[in-house]
Amino acid sequence: AGEETIMIKHMKILTGLVTCAVLTACTACGTKEVQINVDELGSCLMDEISYSDSLSELDLDTASMFMDLSGTEITDSFIAESSGATAEEIVVLECADEENAALAKKCLDLRVSEQTEAYTDYVPAELIKLDNAVIVTAGRYAILSVSDDPDIARSIDRKSTRLNSSH
Repeated sequence: AGEETIMIKHMKILTGLVTCAVLTACTACGTKEVQINVDELGSCLMDEISYSDSLSELDLDTASMFMDLSGTEITDSFIAESSGATAEEIVVLECADEENAALAKKCLDLRVSEQTEAYTDYVPAELIKLDNAVIVTAGRYAILSVSDDPDIARSIDRKSTRLNSSH
């Protein structure tokens, strides 16, 4: 019964997250293009996933002080960071195009690597979250989620990738 309750909770959360992402099809070119409302998706990730620390939203300029996004053309973003006591964070980036999203993914990979190095001696328990960090690219979007519950973000990855494939 407990396992079934957890599955129902996860399905409700996943349904809410998918509802937050607006997906539109590009019928003229025969491919499906992912269209995500960055603020809504970021807010859903913050509201629907459990975090052990409170997260604070940051603007892109502030986040760029500790996250190297140079050389990446970003048109919109949602970034939320923990107080520093945990490695928890959410980054949703809308980039100019898929090439820039790939560059943003490399930046997010580097961010997780740097955080892993920083937390190894500082708070080793956070390494589990960092080892399970979810980094997703879908079309011109790059998404990072570091939390105690990476399965929800992984569900978004599978859904976004499927919806972004060409016919």
